[in-house]
Amino acid sequence: MDEISVGDPDAVSRRLAFVAKLPILGLTEEVEILAKQYLNKLGLPRGASLDVVHLANAVIYEMDYLLTWNCVHLANGLVIKRLQKVNAILGRLNPIIGTPEELLESPEGG
Repeated sequence: MDEISVGDPDAVSRRLAFVAKLPILGLTEEVEILAKQYLNKLGLPRGASLDVVHLANAVIYEMDYLLTWNCVHLANGLVIKRLQKVNAILGRLNPIIGTPEELLESPEGG
């Protein structure tokens, strides 16, 4: 909620309205532990600490998808490949990570 509350006021208003009825997932100890493991094992900079929390939430809550416009630390082929390897070792499932546009595109290209 903190992240989507920053920036252009019009965009902030639209984002907040969009998520208003969505459930908020708890930041559990399990999520925090997994986020620390990801920060150490995925080769991401320390500045990506919020990004690994998003990953850990998606994995702990067994989400099918994690949608993001962050193509540096999340929707990035190299990071996804590393995440898949780490999760295989940890016995965790992998969400499909991509941008909202990728999910909305039809196979027919339209």
